[in-house]
Amino acid sequence: MFRLTILCLIGYLGFIQIAWAQDIDSLALPMQELLVSSDRFEEKRKDLPRQIDLITRKNILHLNKQNTADLLFETGNVYIQKSQQGGGSPILRGFEANKVLLVLDGIRLNNAIYRGGHLQNVLRIEQQMLEKVEVLYGPGSLMYGSDALGGVVHFTSLKPSLDKPIQVAVTSRMSSVNAEQTQSLTTQAAYKNWGVLFHYSQSKFDDLVQGKNRSAAMGDLGLRQVFQQRVGDSDRVVQNPNPHKQIGSAYQQQNLMAKIRFQPKVYAEHLLSYYYSTTGNVQRYDRLSELENKLPRFGDWYYGPEKMHFLNYQFSSHLVRKSWDQMRVIVALQQVNESRNTRNFGNPWLNQRKEKVWVGSINIDMRKKWKIHEIRYGLEYAYNQIESSAIATHLITTQQRNISTRYPDGGSHTQAFGAYLHVSQEFNQRWILTEGIRLNYNTLQSNFSDKSFFSFLPNQIKQRYAPVSANIGLVFMANKQLRIYGNVGNAFRLPNVDDIGKVFDSRPGSILIVPNQNLKPEQAITQEIGLDARIRKNWQIEANLYYTHVWNALFTKSNGLDSQEFDGIITPVFSTQNAQEARILGYHLGLKYQLHKTVKIIGSLNKSMGKILGDSLMPLDHIPPMFGRVEILYQKKQWQISLNSILSAAKPLSQYYLLGEDNIQYATENGLPGWATINMRGSYRLLKNNALGLNAGIDNILDQNYRTFASGISGAGRNFWFSLSYDFN
Repeated sequence: MFRLTILCLIGYLGFIQIAWAQDIDSLALPMQELLVSSDRFEEKRKDLPRQIDLITRKNILHLNKQNTADLLFETGNVYIQKSQQGGGSPILRGFEANKVLLVLDGIRLNNAIYRGGHLQNVLRIEQQMLEKVEVLYGPGSLMYGSDALGGVVHFTSLKPSLDKPIQVAVTSRMSSVNAEQTQSLTTQAAYKNWGVLFHYSQSKFDDLVQGKNRSAAMGDLGLRQVFQQRVGDSDRVVQNPNPHKQIGSAYQQQNLMAKIRFQPKVYAEHLLSYYYSTTGNVQRYDRLSELENKLPRFGDWYYGPEKMHFLNYQFSSHLVRKSWDQMRVIVALQQVNESRNTRNFGNPWLNQRKEKVWVGSINIDMRKKWKIHEIRYGLEYAYNQIESSAIATHLITTQQRNISTRYPDGGSHTQAFGAYLHVSQEFNQRWILTEGIRLNYNTLQSNFSDKSFFSFLPNQIKQRYAPVSANIGLVFMANKQLRIYGNVGNAFRLPNVDDIGKVFDSRPGSILIVPNQNLKPEQAITQEIGLDARIRKNWQIEANLYYTHVWNALFTKSNGLDSQEFDGIITPVFSTQNAQEARILGYHLGLKYQLHKTVKIIGSLNKSMGKILGDSLMPLDHIPPMFGRVEILYQKKQWQISLNSILSAAKPLSQYYLLGEDNIQYATENGLPGWATINMRGSYRLLKNNALGLNAGIDNILDQNYRTFASGISGAGRNFWFSLSYDFN
């Protein structure tokens, strides 16, 4: 009866669409003058004609998720796909992977090998080092150039304080569902106009246990009945004593951040930052769980330690000049090491494909106020260099042999130049008009040296693009209780090395993807209209509707070449092509109700619908089912307690794109059933200055078995977690 009552309550709340997720920390009205920096400089969120989510530091600490992907899922507006426990791919308005731009402290993280399937890179940004997260929905190419078709996820890290001489914070977190052990240390010191900050964290996660409460529609999907194990010189199939435990999903990660801040003048500041992230081997759980003739398809499939070095210097000035009132210069260097390690079950040869990526970038941004106008303009340059190598090693004899590389073995590089102009005109307290244009010039070159594996490869691929992006938006403040906005903007995504130069077996034995040097930029234009409203004193409503038209969309199609042998399997040859036009129609609904001065009801509800245009109107891939979040929150003094549910509707088979990245092989024969998790958490601050923080919670209270759309691993079962933090001031 208790379970039925809870499910009915959640269903009722979902039916009346109790939804709200803007500023999930303070749960403040959109009318409040909260500052966001997703558009390069801080500005009032109410002045922006678009949907933005803001997750502040306070809320990051309260939510206390295991990783950054789970943190984004808590907005209720960002859907997350997972291929392994050490993964999490954000989906924004039907766009995913290299069509969603990740930004850290104003610097783009998307590099030339970000792929179009599913990504795990967002996990390499550790949440304890963040000051805030901003999610900007819709086209973002005006400010950031390529890749921001679905939106921008902007991470802002902690900044050294100049006020407190010494500050130390330690945090420890434990979870039952995967034996999580996470510890972090943050130290700060300040002297006069100098400040330094150091942050270190390490996390270790055991194999993830999925929920045991299965619906009839879920069937046996995800049960890990057997797993592979290397015993001596041979592979063995081992019976899993606990089929709900997803053997092969464990991983670990470490993050480090160091910053030096120098403020010689009130109006000038220098900031030098270094980030480092590394993992252990991250098992590709979806591939390890695949069976063929009742035997595992793979003996090994894992990403080798993923390492990211990130060094950047920022100079900002508020000294008023004729050309600017505010200026910021950012110079950044990134180095990323990745590897894919695969071995068929029973085969002693381990294939290792490694990539090294170097990225250098310069951003110059300026802002000037002139009468009713606010003018922002800037320049950007980014250079990517990619090295790809591959080798196979015999596990018994240690003999080695060359194999085909994932990307061109002769190396690749890209260059991107961009210049933008953005003008905001505040005619009066009610009307704000924004306009902008960006000019781009981009080049790509890839070299193929060894063509002994695939004779049809060209010697070299060269590409040049000059896309233009623009947008226009309007905000109307009818009164203090109602804001209406609309915008039209286009975004583009340039074909990168992963699109043009990749040789890749997308689905083992079924499709071999080979290079195509004739690709054009993907383009999308989005129209959006929305409103924020306050009704009486207790109700707040948010709603928006958007339509996106995509052309030159990249899809995988047969290119007429004969089948080729790849890793010992004869495989049909396909390539990435500008093959389709598509449309996406969607909406976001929200409602917040102040039940009591200490109690609020909040949440979110989102729906996207995508079709490939043509005679058949086939479904577009990467389109999640309707999903959202509902929460009852109690806040009083040092206490904060919440009961919430994350909900996802069913995704029937008829809505899957079978040739794309929807991963129908990891769903039931009818698609994926709908699901809802019920979760509870609380936090309490005590001692002088709230120095001691206690956080605890129960996730998935009903131990529901579920799987998010396109995922190859099932969601976590019932999870008891506890976190303790202490600030030494």
